[in-house]
Amino acid sequence: GQTELAEAIQDGLAAKAAGDDAGATTKLGRAVQLAAQTGNVEATTRLRKVVDIDDVETGTVRLKRSVDKADEMALDTASTKTTRVRN
Repeated sequence: GQTELAEAIQDGLAAKAAGDDAGATTKLGRAVQLAAQTGNVEATTRLRKVVDIDDVETGTVRLKRSVDKADEMALDTASTKTTRVRN
């Protein structure tokens, strides 16, 4: 669920920062799949600023060439934020 989603986002951004485009594409593609499966619209919206989504079901994405650093930071920060669920 959400924990795996956060890890996929963080790992993907770390790979991208390290210049590992293939690793980043795989991890962020997995994040897109997880965001869709868990209905996390906010994460999907943030991911769209970093990748072009070809197929949500299979997690097929392409890294965007020019990404605003602020968008990357927002994605990373949002992935680590704990949200309180009210009953």
